[in-house]
Amino acid sequence: MKKHFFKKITNNAYSFSVLTRVLSVLIGFVYTVVYTRYLGKELRGTASVINNYVELATLFLCLGMHQAYPYFKKKTGVGPYHEYINNILAAFLGYAGIAAAFAAFFWFRHAASACVVAVLIPASIAAKELNYAVMIENPKVRNATQIGLEIFDILFLAALFLLTKANYFYCILFLLVRGAASLILAIQNLHVPLKTMRPTFHGIGKYVAYGFVPMLTLILMEINYKVDILMLEWMGITKADIGIYSLGVMLGQKLWLISDALRDILTSKLAGGRTKEEVCRITRLSLWVTFAFVVGMAALGRPLIRFFYGAEFNGAYTVFLNISLGVLGMVFYKMIYAFNVVNGHKNVNFALLFTAAVINVVLNFFFIRRWSINGAAIASTVSYTVCGLSFLIYFVCKTKTPPRDLLLIKKQDVTELIHFIRK
Repeated sequence: MKKHFFKKITNNAYSFSVLTRVLSVLIGFVYTVVYTRYLGKELRGTASVINNYVELATLFLCLGMHQAYPYFKKKTGVGPYHEYINNILAAFLGYAGIAAAFAAFFWFRHAASACVVAVLIPASIAAKELNYAVMIENPKVRNATQIGLEIFDILFLAALFLLTKANYFYCILFLLVRGAASLILAIQNLHVPLKTMRPTFHGIGKYVAYGFVPMLTLILMEINYKVDILMLEWMGITKADIGIYSLGVMLGQKLWLISDALRDILTSKLAGGRTKEEVCRITRLSLWVTFAFVVGMAALGRPLIRFFYGAEFNGAYTVFLNISLGVLGMVFYKMIYAFNVVNGHKNVNFALLFTAAVINVVLNFFFIRRWSINGAAIASTVSYTVCGLSFLIYFVCKTKTPPRDLLLIKKQDVTELIHFIRK
């Protein structure tokens, strides 16, 4: 009976993705508690700044190659898997050589954090590009492995928590080990023997050519997510306050993990031929599931933050509340962005995200000066809302879809959900 139930769950890509994301949320919550308790405010802020630099550099240097993958899969009907992997391997080796030179330079200049950023970038690039291909070809494997990585993070952090006292060295050690583990698992997910890999730049041009505009678009998206923390540092906010802010933002962004799970499968389905009706169905389901999470966390967030993270992080609740108001709008962005990527509407994604990113940067500049970390949260909320609504309006106009199809749950959705639960 249990085996039969498990088979039904895993046979449905959406249900399996949601299940793994729910587990990921729970495991990730445990991870953030251990991570935050171990590092404290200042080291958490330091790690957040390093991670944001790595993630932004990764998006620049990926050249948008991974964003081109679903387009060529849909166009050709097959996944150019080996060619893509060989291109990524060649790029990784090239970036690793360049990173080694920069790391040596920063080491002799006693810029430890910059050295760590340089070391982390090549592995981050390769892991991102390989995991994206795995998501398109076999999203179940990618989602399940993500849980494995998070369990590894918890165990490693728990060992550090029990055996060491947090300092800058152990903070950096954790970031380096986590980066290496992420790359190793990404390679393992490919199920391609290492001996068959041949690093080559042959064929890479088509991915880069198609991916250039999506690359700029992703950079704008990441600016929407990450520039606030970097601007807080540039404008002289303490690492301790940045640590509090990063926790509030992280809790807010956890609210859209279910949407992320559904979006990943939606991208795969669209690459396989699904149409706008699938986008509408998944969007309205994501919207109301996310709304339920927002209400629940708004009610329980303050005591939970105090209990799990400690009184020193009380300020994260206000940040979280501000961020959560913009999370609902991002549901539209995530689903419609996937639709645009698969159907080649890359310039639209760029234009809409450019507008949101400019709003984010400008508002952060003024609001941080006035309200510090809460100002950054308000700026992000406005940017998220504008971004989501602009994608919604575009999709409605482009596909002639009634807005209610994306906003309101239908009787058929409830019937299908009840049927699925009964099964």
